[in-house]
Amino acid sequence: MAAGRFDADIAIIGGGPAGSAAAITCARRGLSVIVLERDRVIGERPGETMHPGVRPILEQLGLGGQIDALATGLHDGIWIEWGGPARFQAFGSDESGPWRGFHLWRPDFDTAMLSVARQAGADVRMGISVSGIVEEQGAVRQIETDHGPITARMVIDATGRVRHMARQLDISFEERSPRLIARYGYVTGNCPVRGDAPRISGDRSGWTWTAKIRDSLYQWTRVGFDDIAEDEWLPAEFHGMAPFSRTRGADVTWRIAQRLAGPNWFLAGDAAATLDPTSSRGVLKSIMTGIMSSHIADSTLRGKLTPAQAASSYHQWLLDWFNKDVAQMRQFYRLLGQSALS
Repeated sequence: MAAGRFDADIAIIGGGPAGSAAAITCARRGLSVIVLERDRVIGERPGETMHPGVRPILEQLGLGGQIDALATGLHDGIWIEWGGPARFQAFGSDESGPWRGFHLWRPDFDTAMLSVARQAGADVRMGISVSGIVEEQGAVRQIETDHGPITARMVIDATGRVRHMARQLDISFEERSPRLIARYGYVTGNCPVRGDAPRISGDRSGWTWTAKIRDSLYQWTRVGFDDIAEDEWLPAEFHGMAPFSRTRGADVTWRIAQRLAGPNWFLAGDAAATLDPTSSRGVLKSIMTGIMSSHIADSTLRGKLTPAQAASSYHQWLLDWFNKDVAQMRQFYRLLGQSALS
């Protein structure tokens, strides 16, 4: 296909943190970018708690001036009760003072990221459903949508656990853990013990995360190793508080795609690999895979890498990162006596 017949240099499927980070990075490098986001309005989703290490990355992406305005709470560390007594683990400090984690209400955060992508020059299209792709010799030649076909020289799949391209290209995933289901929800009210910092507590039955997300709103996540669902379950500290929304669930089994990139495509964020939330780097990893896939795509389009070199380098980079995280998490779970996860 001649270059002039493409709708964009880069097509990004999904407008979450991975897709937005990719769009910002590509647009700033002078590439034409189309972002296809299924939702018309960004809704609530977990992943509100950010490690201090995320801040400099967001600042580099152009969100620096908005972080403090978007932040709904700050904390110097987290409470950990994991195979022993509860202890407070601070993030650390430097000459400027303590490093502080922060909460970002995801609808506001994701919307702000897409806004920065638009300002950088990306064509962000909301309410676009992708129905399929046209593939030729392992490359994506066309994206089928409910608003007509889209063509691009490179494609980044940032569809999260929907994993659109992996399903279309029949890419299997390697599982590294037993099946794990995270159940999560939100409650409203007042919980003084959770006002200063989030808490994670684990034992042989599973683990629970609780955090104050913003005024009068708290989030909880529960992974039970026996995966027994309990109707209207709440952490003990939230008993008596009112549900903000229905309890939801997500498959957080540790898994990674056996092909993470191809001749002109990349899988980013949860579309590429997932770990359960104890890895504490879900949003950071999504952003970093969006940035890295963009750098490699740009280098390929400029002739600095062959398509084969691009696919291989991205695959190995992400696989090495995933393997390192799995090794760390196995050590973490060993403290709970979980042989199946350690």
